Amino acid sequence: MVLVAGGVYLATSGGGGPKPVADKSPSAQATQSSSVQPSVSATDGTGESPTDDPTDGYATPPPATGFEGQWQDASGKTLTIGSKYTSGQAKGDYSVNFLNPGDSNGILLGIGMDRSDGSFRIALKPMGSDKESDYQAATLTRSGDSVVVNWDNGGQNTLKWAGHE
Repeated sequence: MVLVAGGVYLATSGGGGPKPVADKSPSAQATQSSSVQPSVSATDGTGESPTDDPTDGYATPPPATGFEGQWQDASGKTLTIGSKYTSGQAKGDYSVNFLNPGDSNGILLGIGMDRSDGSFRIALKPMGSDKESDYQAATLTRSGDSVVVNWDNGGQNTLKWAGHE
């Protein structure tokens, strides 16, 4: 690859002297490179082609259990469950946000907690709204590498693992 650079150098002088003048700066000279560029191969380091690994494309593999991380469907609905709060009123609960690009509420923020039956409970409030009628709650369960969200007011979403935040 050859890179040629050029530019303009602005020279200014202080006081009541002449006005600023633009001048050309020296440009880089193009040269031929004789170095060999590394090639990229489609092997996994053992000389064999990679196989269909279920973690391909994930930032990290999905957890075997639990809900912490990011989950998303094809329409862009995204559920992010962060770490547990370590202090304050929500100590022991998880930070949660749900992005729903097709809904007027759009971004919902809230908390979540583990349930003794292995499910996860969330309570969310739309950003910018204090109306209780806008609050939403749901119970989450795991289904393989996905989370199933069963909304209290009806409806269900299945979100696939998208990675760890």
